[in-house]
Amino acid sequence: MNKITRNNLNYLTYVSDILGVIFSFFVAYFLRNFGPFRIFLEEVQPIYVYLYAIPFAAFLLVIIFKFSGLYDEVKKARPFTEFFICTKSIFLWALFIMAGSYIYKYDYSRIIVLLTFFFSLIFINLGRALVRYLKKIYLKKGIGITRILIIGAGRPARELARRLISYSSIGYELVGFIDDKALNRKNFPIIGKTSDIPKIIKEKIIDEVYIADPTLSHQQILQIMALPINKEVRFRVVSSLFGLVSGTVDASRIENIPAIELWKSSGMLWPGLAKRIFDIFFALGLYIFTSPIWLIISLAIIIFDEPPALIKQKRVGLMGRQFSMLKFRTMKKGTPKYADSPRTFKDSRITPIGKFLRTTSLDELPQLLNVIKGDMSMVGPRPEMPQKVAGYMNWQKKRLEVKPGLTGLWQILGRKDLPLEENLEYDFYYINNQSFLLDMVIILKTIPLVLTGKGAY
Repeated sequence: MNKITRNNLNYLTYVSDILGVIFSFFVAYFLRNFGPFRIFLEEVQPIYVYLYAIPFAAFLLVIIFKFSGLYDEVKKARPFTEFFICTKSIFLWALFIMAGSYIYKYDYSRIIVLLTFFFSLIFINLGRALVRYLKKIYLKKGIGITRILIIGAGRPARELARRLISYSSIGYELVGFIDDKALNRKNFPIIGKTSDIPKIIKEKIIDEVYIADPTLSHQQILQIMALPINKEVRFRVVSSLFGLVSGTVDASRIENIPAIELWKSSGMLWPGLAKRIFDIFFALGLYIFTSPIWLIISLAIIIFDEPPALIKQKRVGLMGRQFSMLKFRTMKKGTPKYADSPRTFKDSRITPIGKFLRTTSLDELPQLLNVIKGDMSMVGPRPEMPQKVAGYMNWQKKRLEVKPGLTGLWQILGRKDLPLEENLEYDFYYINNQSFLLDMVIILKTIPLVLTGKGAY
């Protein structure tokens, strides 16, 4: 119920902003045609001409506000800060509107555009003030509170707590501290140890967890993340305690408290249907384009070595499901299928043709069929063997939340030269930052690596 109410109030901000734009336009149009501006000016275009542009203008405003962070559900800026960001964003919105009018070559009334901009500054900020007032009413009733748990009880954690207390008026409530060693201090209650985190989060209805213990290693932080916890809980590491895994530093999350968010929601648009459609069309096109090469490689393996040309290996994919991954055979017949990969081209198991295939990564071309089938994606973490996944710690299993890829960050940033732990951290970065643009960058940067054979064994 608490979460639903918070979401509804956030949606109300969208509605308030859109209504503010619409109301501002009607006031501007009235003043231009029937108010003081009408005395000296001729009548402007009929209102329906402007009504066609209103949906576009409202949509543009929402997009600009979104990128400015004004719709972050849990971003609780103080009123003055919100007013400043809102005003700056409306200025940018007005510039885009005027530029669009110029490019479109349509002579909208400049008076109406300027008046709409002026009244938007007033009505949008008034609407947001009303939404804040409604939120305060709910907060007084204990609805919409963001309940926070801090891991650590040292100086960084206590400083964080002091700052959080100053934000109690906008809905932040510090529940307590988790620490395996520290004792209770005045105003700093220790409510459990790290092993108690799942229980405390459930019983205290925690919304956010801030990790503020600089003595925790990366692995310890990830182990905490892997505890059986409700996925709706948001985890953040304060200051510079954590780096690459997130890739997104949200320094304005709570003003003056720089924090890095871990494990973003997997409910983003790109990792869903859009990414699947891209995978199918890209892999199918590449398969058709390279099909003659498949025939040449298959004949070369059979003639200069012996059949079979293709091999299947069990690999672990999305959510731990196993699938049969296809590859051109590059190692001598009789080599154990699940032996460790070669670390050098001097490995006696590699065939002469296999050396060329591994250097150019052409041995992985058959995985295009895995992509088309849906077992893999064009970009993602490296598909791992079942026996290696069986030895994963809980935090390492995070990489199984997305489909394995034909290529990925681990490939363009070092490939097999990187140790497993670093590969996993790059995988986590990708999981948190998936997008069409990132996928295209990885694919394009893979091409020169394939041509040069850098890092391939």
